[in-house]
Amino acid sequence: MHIVVCLKQVPRDNSVKINSDLSINAEGIEQIMNLFDEYAVEEALKWNEELGGKVTVVSLGPDEWKDQIRRALAMGATDSLLLSDPSFAHLDTLSAARVITAAIKKLGDVDLVLCGRNSTDDESGAFAPSLARLLGWPQLTYVGKVNEVSDGDKVVAERHLEEHVETVEAKLPAVLSVVKDINEPRYPSLLRIKRVAKVEIPTWSAADLGITADALTPAISVSNRVPPPPRPSGEMVDGADTNEKVRALVDKLMSAQVI
Repeated sequence: MHIVVCLKQVPRDNSVKINSDLSINAEGIEQIMNLFDEYAVEEALKWNEELGGKVTVVSLGPDEWKDQIRRALAMGATDSLLLSDPSFAHLDTLSAARVITAAIKKLGDVDLVLCGRNSTDDESGAFAPSLARLLGWPQLTYVGKVNEVSDGDKVVAERHLEEHVETVEAKLPAVLSVVKDINEPRYPSLLRIKRVAKVEIPTWSAADLGITADALTPAISVSNRVPPPPRPSGEMVDGADTNEKVRALVDKLMSAQVI
Protein backbone atom coordinates (compact mmCIF):
# COMPACT_ATOMS: atom_id res chain seq x y z
CA MET A 1 0.00 0.00 0.00
CA HIS A 2 1.42 3.35 -1.09
CA ILE A 3 -0.16 6.31 0.69
CA VAL A 4 0.64 9.88 -0.34
CA VAL A 5 0.04 12.78 2.04
CA CYS A 6 -0.23 16.28 0.56
CA LEU A 7 1.53 18.59 2.96
CA LYS A 8 1.12 22.36 2.88
CA GLN A 9 3.12 24.77 4.98
CA VAL A 10 1.34 27.82 6.33
CA PRO A 11 2.28 30.90 8.35
CA ARG A 12 2.17 30.65 12.11
CA ASP A 13 -0.69 32.91 13.17
CA ASN A 14 1.34 35.35 15.24
CA SER A 15 4.02 35.73 12.56
CA VAL A 16 1.79 37.26 9.87
CA LYS A 17 2.04 40.97 9.19
CA ILE A 18 -0.16 43.03 6.87
CA ASN A 19 1.22 45.80 4.65
CA SER A 20 -0.45 49.18 4.35
CA ASP A 21 -1.97 48.08 1.01
CA LEU A 22 -3.50 45.06 2.83
CA SER A 23 -1.17 42.56 1.14
CA ILE A 24 0.70 40.00 3.26
CA ASN A 25 4.21 40.93 4.31
CA ALA A 26 6.10 37.68 3.70
CA GLU A 27 9.31 38.91 5.29
CA GLY A 28 10.24 36.86 8.34
CA ILE A 29 7.08 34.74 8.29
CA GLU A 30 7.54 31.49 10.22
CA GLN A 31 6.21 28.49 8.31
CA ILE A 32 4.67 25.49 10.08
CA MET A 33 2.89 22.33 8.97
CA ASN A 34 -0.76 22.97 8.21
CA LEU A 35 -2.83 21.76 11.18
CA PHE A 36 -5.19 19.50 9.21
CA ASP A 37 -2.31 18.01 7.21
CA GLU A 38 -0.73 16.87 10.45
CA TYR A 39 -3.81 14.72 11.09
CA ALA A 40 -3.55 13.39 7.54
CA VAL A 41 0.07 12.37 8.18
CA GLU A 42 -0.90 10.57 11.37
CA GLU A 43 -3.75 8.68 9.66
CA ALA A 44 -1.40 7.59 6.88
CA LEU A 45 1.11 6.33 9.43
CA LYS A 46 -1.53 4.34 11.30
CA TRP A 47 -2.65 2.50 8.18
CA ASN A 48 0.94 2.01 7.03
CA GLU A 49 1.72 0.32 10.34
CA GLU A 50 -1.24 -2.02 9.79
CA LEU A 51 -0.90 -2.73 6.07
CA GLY A 52 2.78 -2.13 5.33
CA GLY A 53 4.10 -0.36 2.26
CA LYS A 54 5.19 3.26 2.32
CA VAL A 55 4.03 6.78 3.11
CA THR A 56 5.24 9.60 0.88
CA VAL A 57 4.76 13.20 1.97
CA VAL A 58 4.55 15.61 -0.97
CA SER A 59 4.88 19.37 -0.56
CA LEU A 60 4.98 22.25 -3.01
CA GLY A 61 7.21 25.23 -2.25
CA PRO A 62 10.76 26.58 -1.92
CA ASP A 63 13.73 24.77 -0.37
CA GLU A 64 13.02 26.42 3.01
CA TRP A 65 9.98 24.20 3.36
CA LYS A 66 12.07 21.06 3.73
CA ASP A 67 12.07 21.53 7.51
CA GLN A 68 8.38 20.61 7.79
CA ILE A 69 8.86 17.69 5.39
CA ARG A 70 11.54 16.44 7.78
CA ARG A 71 9.08 16.80 10.64
CA ALA A 72 6.73 14.42 8.80
CA LEU A 73 9.67 12.04 8.26
CA ALA A 74 10.45 12.25 11.98
CA MET A 75 6.83 11.30 12.70
CA GLY A 76 7.36 8.14 10.65
CA ALA A 77 6.82 8.86 6.94
CA THR A 78 9.06 6.65 4.82
CA ASP A 79 9.50 8.84 1.72
CA SER A 80 9.31 12.49 0.75
CA LEU A 81 9.14 14.74 -2.26
CA LEU A 82 9.42 18.50 -2.70
CA LEU A 83 8.01 20.15 -5.82
CA SER A 84 9.96 23.35 -6.31
CA ASP A 85 10.30 25.66 -9.30
CA PRO A 86 10.24 29.45 -9.86
CA SER A 87 7.06 28.96 -11.88
CA PHE A 88 5.35 27.53 -8.79
CA ALA A 89 5.70 30.78 -6.83
CA HIS A 90 2.18 32.17 -7.37
CA LEU A 91 -0.18 29.27 -7.91
CA ASP A 92 -3.88 29.26 -7.15
CA THR A 93 -5.62 26.17 -5.77
CA LEU A 94 -6.36 24.63 -9.17
CA SER A 95 -2.83 25.18 -10.49
CA ALA A 96 -1.36 23.68 -7.31
CA ALA A 97 -3.63 20.65 -7.76
CA ARG A 98 -2.34 20.30 -11.34
CA VAL A 99 1.26 20.21 -10.08
CA ILE A 100 0.48 17.62 -7.38
CA THR A 101 -1.51 15.56 -9.89
CA ALA A 102 1.50 15.43 -12.21
CA ALA A 103 3.71 14.30 -9.31
CA ILE A 104 1.28 11.56 -8.24
CA LYS A 105 1.04 10.28 -11.80
CA LYS A 106 4.82 10.24 -12.07
CA LEU A 107 5.12 8.29 -8.81
CA GLY A 108 2.85 5.81 -10.53
CA ASP A 109 1.95 3.33 -7.78
CA VAL A 110 -0.21 5.42 -5.44
CA ASP A 111 -3.20 3.69 -3.79
CA LEU A 112 -4.49 6.43 -1.50
CA VAL A 113 -4.02 10.19 -1.14
CA LEU A 114 -4.71 11.93 2.17
CA CYS A 115 -5.11 15.69 2.56
CA GLY A 116 -6.19 17.98 5.36
CA ARG A 117 -9.76 19.27 5.21
CA ASN A 118 -8.43 22.72 4.35
CA SER A 119 -5.37 24.86 4.87
CA THR A 120 -5.41 27.39 7.70
CA ASP A 121 -4.25 30.24 5.45
CA ASP A 122 -6.73 30.38 2.57
CA GLU A 123 -9.45 28.12 4.14
CA SER A 124 -10.91 27.27 0.72
CA GLY A 125 -11.14 23.49 1.20
CA ALA A 126 -11.02 23.21 -2.60
CA PHE A 127 -7.65 21.49 -3.03
CA ALA A 128 -8.65 17.87 -2.33
CA PRO A 129 -11.75 17.97 -4.59
CA SER A 130 -9.68 19.62 -7.34
CA LEU A 131 -7.00 16.95 -7.00
CA ALA A 132 -9.53 14.12 -7.14
CA ARG A 133 -11.16 15.63 -10.22
CA LEU A 134 -7.85 15.97 -12.06
CA LEU A 135 -6.80 12.43 -11.14
CA GLY A 136 -10.22 11.05 -12.02
CA TRP A 137 -10.41 9.29 -8.64
CA PRO A 138 -13.24 9.07 -6.08
CA GLN A 139 -13.12 11.64 -3.29
CA LEU A 140 -14.28 11.42 0.32
CA THR A 141 -14.31 14.75 2.15
CA TYR A 142 -14.71 15.62 5.86
CA VAL A 143 -13.48 12.17 6.87
CA GLY A 144 -13.58 11.79 10.65
CA LYS A 145 -12.84 8.06 10.78
CA VAL A 146 -11.39 5.51 8.37
CA ASN A 147 -13.01 2.16 9.14
CA GLU A 148 -11.31 -0.03 6.56
CA VAL A 149 -8.62 0.11 3.91
CA SER A 150 -8.33 -2.99 1.74
CA ASP A 151 -5.02 -3.12 -0.08
CA GLY A 152 -5.67 -2.29 -3.73
CA ASP A 153 -9.44 -2.65 -3.30
CA LYS A 154 -11.55 -0.19 -1.30
CA VAL A 155 -11.73 2.30 1.55
CA VAL A 156 -14.63 2.61 3.99
CA ALA A 157 -14.86 5.84 5.99
CA GLU A 158 -17.15 8.08 8.01
CA ARG A 159 -17.85 11.59 6.77
CA HIS A 160 -18.50 13.87 9.75
CA LEU A 161 -21.00 16.42 8.47
CA GLU A 162 -22.79 19.18 10.36
CA GLU A 163 -25.96 17.27 11.23
CA HIS A 164 -25.11 13.62 10.67
CA VAL A 165 -22.37 11.06 10.03
CA GLU A 166 -22.25 9.23 6.70
CA THR A 167 -20.56 5.87 6.26
CA VAL A 168 -19.32 5.67 2.68
CA GLU A 169 -17.27 3.30 0.55
CA ALA A 170 -15.05 4.08 -2.44
CA LYS A 171 -12.82 2.08 -4.73
CA LEU A 172 -9.09 2.65 -4.60
CA PRO A 173 -7.23 4.68 -5.64
CA ALA A 174 -9.06 7.55 -3.94
CA VAL A 175 -8.52 10.97 -2.38
CA LEU A 176 -9.56 11.63 1.23
CA SER A 177 -9.61 14.92 3.12
CA VAL A 178 -9.65 14.53 6.90
CA VAL A 179 -10.88 16.58 9.85
CA LYS A 180 -8.99 17.04 13.09
CA ASP A 181 -11.20 14.69 15.14
CA ILE A 182 -9.89 11.70 13.19
CA ASN A 183 -6.88 11.07 15.47
CA GLU A 184 -4.25 12.57 17.75
CA PRO A 185 -0.97 13.24 15.89
CA ARG A 186 2.12 11.76 17.48
CA TYR A 187 5.09 13.80 18.60
CA PRO A 188 8.33 12.82 16.86
CA SER A 189 11.05 11.73 19.26
CA LEU A 190 14.25 13.73 19.58
CA LEU A 191 16.17 10.73 18.25
CA ARG A 192 14.06 10.60 15.08
CA ILE A 193 14.33 14.36 14.62
CA LYS A 194 18.12 14.09 14.75
CA ARG A 195 18.09 11.08 12.45
CA VAL A 196 16.26 12.90 9.63
CA ALA A 197 17.91 16.31 10.14
CA LYS A 198 20.25 15.83 7.20
CA VAL A 199 18.14 13.54 5.04
CA GLU A 200 18.17 14.62 1.40
CA ILE A 201 14.70 15.54 0.17
CA PRO A 202 14.17 14.62 -3.52
CA THR A 203 13.10 17.68 -5.51
CA TRP A 204 11.22 17.77 -8.80
CA SER A 205 10.91 20.85 -11.00
CA ALA A 206 8.29 21.81 -13.59
CA ALA A 207 10.51 20.26 -16.25
CA ASP A 208 10.73 17.00 -14.28
CA LEU A 209 6.93 16.90 -14.17
CA GLY A 210 6.47 17.90 -17.81
CA ILE A 211 4.32 20.89 -16.82
CA THR A 212 4.02 23.88 -19.16
CA ALA A 213 3.42 27.50 -18.21
CA ASP A 214 -0.13 27.33 -19.63
CA ALA A 215 -1.10 24.72 -17.07
CA LEU A 216 -0.01 27.04 -14.26
CA THR A 217 -2.01 30.09 -15.32
CA PRO A 218 -4.26 30.99 -12.35
CA ALA A 219 -7.96 30.53 -13.02
CA ILE A 220 -8.75 33.38 -10.61
CA SER A 221 -6.90 36.64 -10.15
CA VAL A 222 -7.39 39.28 -7.44
CA SER A 223 -8.17 42.60 -9.11
CA ASN A 224 -8.68 44.59 -5.90
CA ARG A 225 -8.43 44.16 -2.15
CA VAL A 226 -10.23 46.49 0.25
CA PRO A 227 -11.23 46.11 3.91
CA PRO A 228 -14.90 45.54 4.75
CA PRO A 229 -16.89 48.53 6.02
CA PRO A 230 -16.56 49.10 9.76
CA ARG A 231 -19.22 47.54 11.93
CA PRO A 232 -21.68 49.95 13.54
CA SER A 233 -20.91 50.70 17.15
CA GLY A 234 -22.92 48.84 19.75
CA GLU A 235 -25.09 50.16 22.53
CA MET A 236 -24.76 49.38 26.22
CA VAL A 237 -27.98 48.43 28.03
CA ASP A 238 -28.30 50.02 31.47
CA GLY A 239 -30.04 48.53 34.47
CA ALA A 240 -29.70 48.05 38.19
CA ASP A 241 -29.29 44.29 37.90
CA THR A 242 -29.26 41.49 35.33
CA ASN A 243 -33.04 41.07 35.27
CA GLU A 244 -33.58 44.77 34.62
CA LYS A 245 -30.94 44.77 31.85
CA VAL A 246 -32.60 41.78 30.20
CA ARG A 247 -36.01 43.48 30.30
CA ALA A 248 -34.51 46.66 28.83
CA LEU A 249 -32.80 44.66 26.07
CA VAL A 250 -36.02 42.81 25.21
CA ASP A 251 -37.92 46.12 25.07
CA LYS A 252 -35.35 47.56 22.66
CA LEU A 253 -35.44 44.47 20.43
CA MET A 254 -39.23 44.54 20.35
CA SER A 255 -39.33 48.25 19.52
CA ALA A 256 -36.91 47.60 16.67
CA GLN A 257 -39.18 44.70 15.52
CA VAL A 258 -36.30 42.25 15.81
CA ILE A 259 -38.44 40.00 18.03
